[in-house]
Amino acid sequence: MGLSILSIMLFHQCFTSSIPFNVFHNYGYWGVDIFLFLSGMGLVKSLNNNSLKIYYLHRFNRIIPSCVLCGSLKYCIYLLYSSLAVLKDGLNLGIWSIMSLDLWFIPAIMILYTVSPILYYLIKKWTLPTITIITFVFLINGVLIRPKVGYDWLSPIGIFAWTIERLPVFVAGMYITMKKGLIDQKFRYSFPFLFISILLVLLEKTEMTIHGIQAVRFLTLLIGMPSLIYLCIIIIRKLPNKAIIVINFFGTYSLELYLVHEFIFWSLKVSYNNTSSFLLLFISFMLSCVTAYTSKLMSKKISQIILPIFMYI
Repeated sequence: MGLSILSIMLFHQCFTSSIPFNVFHNYGYWGVDIFLFLSGMGLVKSLNNNSLKIYYLHRFNRIIPSCVLCGSLKYCIYLLYSSLAVLKDGLNLGIWSIMSLDLWFIPAIMILYTVSPILYYLIKKWTLPTITIITFVFLINGVLIRPKVGYDWLSPIGIFAWTIERLPVFVAGMYITMKKGLIDQKFRYSFPFLFISILLVLLEKTEMTIHGIQAVRFLTLLIGMPSLIYLCIIIIRKLPNKAIIVINFFGTYSLELYLVHEFIFWSLKVSYNNTSSFLLLFISFMLSCVTAYTSKLMSKKISQIILPIFMYI
């Protein structure tokens, strides 16, 4: 999770596009796919060990307090500082930001977490038909719906399209966990698909327009995901202990970092545009970490009050 949110943050950073940061501008969004893959794996373990009621309480407890707290903070700052009005359209800020619904990932993850028990049952009962239908719906969405939706994820059709686009990688995480050991056995065979996905990203950067290329790229990345996870594990194993502590911090506060980092980045960019890019990058990361840490601390306090109430309902 730590490497995942780091790559997402570096993908969103708006201060420099020099090497090696331009690599993350091309591939950093894959951190979302890693996050969803690992989330699918984690949810299977949760479903195996808990009742449905406890499962949903845990999901509510993990997402809602942080989303409301971080979203409300962003929206209040946006309203208080007129200089941030220019961020409205680029960051989709509005009243819906109070629930962090200005970020496409939040409604998508809420939907995926909600339907996970159904997906778990279908994969367990009818594995091949379920995976076939999900793949078919994904391809239809990628060719016919998602290209027309573009970056409009606030409408119902937009929420559907963006969720379906990441559904297969989420289901893959669930499936691999249910089929224990599969990721260890098959990772080497997924490297060619990861390579193809890299080539497709490079092709998308050209002026060529190929209808449905995004869907094909996500599909090859999905099949190449075990090798991508394996590469992340290799990187982590070779890092010094202090670096691992930092990565673990980012993993622990990954949701809160996701909720606040982009707003902080662009707020600093707008307010201090003449300041050194690398200094702003450093400050924005530090401020994001402090905000995420404080937000999760407050969210835990809120959860300690709310959770017992729901436990007795």
